[in-house]
Amino acid sequence: MLKRFAFSVLSAAMVLSLGTGAAFASQGDRVSTAKAPTAASVQQQSYNVYISWTQHPVATYYQVSMREVNKDHHIIPEYVFGRGLDYYSLKDAPAGEYRVWVGAYDGHPKYGGRLLGMQERYIKVSGHTSVHLDPSRL
Repeated sequence: MLKRFAFSVLSAAMVLSLGTGAAFASQGDRVSTAKAPTAASVQQQSYNVYISWTQHPVATYYQVSMREVNKDHHIIPEYVFGRGLDYYSLKDAPAGEYRVWVGAYDGHPKYGGRLLGMQERYIKVSGHTSVHLDPSRL
């Protein structure tokens, strides 16, 4: 009797384990629908860049430019500011290497103003960045 009982328990355990294995096997055959992000779908980090400059003693206008070094793409094309303003804050600049340029002019630079001085600096943006320029040199 003990022999029959042990055989029955063993048979039931085998049937249960085979059924569980079949259930796991059928789940393993399924193809995952999760997709890895593509390069186009990954949003690139962007940062704030604060550009300031020293006022030139006789300048009436300042021109600011910022371009990506490797792509030759202007992030700040050539903005012009009147006397009294000595900074510009750029939001959402992508990480990368940039050339920042500030020119001091006597008169509006796009209407015949004379360049009094300028300075450029190469910066690497990988976080929020500040750069200060002194356009008193020509």
